[in-house]
Amino acid sequence: MKIIIRISIAILLLTTLNTKAQHSTKYKEFNVGLFISSNDDLVFPGASFLWGKTIYVSNAFLIDYEYGFALPTLVTGKIGCGLGNNNHYLTFGLRPWPASLYLQYTLKEKHLLSIELMSNQYASDIYDLPLIINYGYRW
Repeated sequence: MKIIIRISIAILLLTTLNTKAQHSTKYKEFNVGLFISSNDDLVFPGASFLWGKTIYVSNAFLIDYEYGFALPTLVTGKIGCGLGNNNHYLTFGLRPWPASLYLQYTLKEKHLLSIELMSNQYASDIYDLPLIINYGYRW
């Protein structure tokens, strides 16, 4: 799983660096969310402050990446590819730390909802994997 995540990050970063964009948007973002682990019956709040950029490669395809500070993990970031436009888009991507895959819906480049499925070596099936549910605001 870790090698797949590292290779995916490398491919996405190379794609980002070599892409000629129609336009791009830089932003700051604040998020609040809940970490939910069904194995431990644990629900824990979290928050993050991030800097990011959305690169619109075409009328319907985009690349989004961000990095910043988070609680309780201290440092975080994620990168993904999506479909849509600056009015609304859906992004699929990965977060290297803590390792997770995410699906995110963004409305008018301001409001976003995301769900992240985290890796866990002790999970017996997909329903046992911890997840993060998140709301964010960009400006």
